[in-house]
Amino acid sequence: MTEKTKPVLCILGPTSSGKTALSIGLAERFQNVEIVSADSLAVYRYLDIGTAKPSLEVRQRIPHHLVDFLDPRERWSAYEFRREALRLFREISLRGCLPVVVGGTAFYLNTLFHGIPGWGAPQDRNLRRVLERMPTEKLYALLVSVDPYRARKIGKGDRKRLIRALEIFLLTLRMPSEKRTPCQRSWTFRYLLVGISWSKEKLRERIRERVEEMFRQGIVEEVQHLFERGYRPPIPALENFTYRPVVDFLEGRCSLATAKEEIVRGTLTFVKRQMNWFRKMPITWFSPEDGNLLKLVEEVYHFVRTHLEGE
Repeated sequence: MTEKTKPVLCILGPTSSGKTALSIGLAERFQNVEIVSADSLAVYRYLDIGTAKPSLEVRQRIPHHLVDFLDPRERWSAYEFRREALRLFREISLRGCLPVVVGGTAFYLNTLFHGIPGWGAPQDRNLRRVLERMPTEKLYALLVSVDPYRARKIGKGDRKRLIRALEIFLLTLRMPSEKRTPCQRSWTFRYLLVGISWSKEKLRERIRERVEEMFRQGIVEEVQHLFERGYRPPIPALENFTYRPVVDFLEGRCSLATAKEEIVRGTLTFVKRQMNWFRKMPITWFSPEDGNLLKLVEEVYHFVRTHLEGE
């Protein structure tokens, strides 16, 4: 089967570097861009301030995907992200648009670029325990829904092989019947990685400013409203360095000043992990130290156009 190779632009960088602003500027410049978020918190409904989602007006004007769709009680994994991102890349490319990935969740991006490690014979004890608790008829129905060919080959009664086939699918996002012929995929993507880089001092300043702005915008009230909707910790949407200190403040375990400092401290720790991962990637970095967004957008726009037209 002939493969179709399509470009995907990825805008990377540490938290508070300005990825969202750059992506919106580029979308307005290109005019045929759809944005795919690679942010593990932006998926959640009702949480807009701490996740720094683009405004609803922007999302209505520029197509955004994998933003503001998940219930705060649910979990969103890197495997689900990769599956949905690849599907979206195909659909966006078929519409004649350029997919643009924006985000800094390194595990999501690593899974997107490199796939799931050990895909030939994956094993996961926790996943297997979940599958083993399911009745055999449920296992068979699940396999039929993702790989009917393999389900028919195994049959309804072979519980051990049904579990193994589902384990392969859930860990690799490929049908078990295709595991010996990965070359048959009809779509491949080439990733162009651009990043926003600031000096350590400037980035710390931007992070502190962002945290102060979140509280001015009402992150405390945002979490209160979530509580009023019946969502109480522990839930996945609040199990992170941004929202956990706000919960602690609301429940009387710390002061407002301490909550702010905890968010700054958690963000700085997260940024260190991000940068360790980014250093391993073939990223072309842009440094907008003068803070001129229009200049940055133009620089990246011309770089991307030159790169894509040269291929």
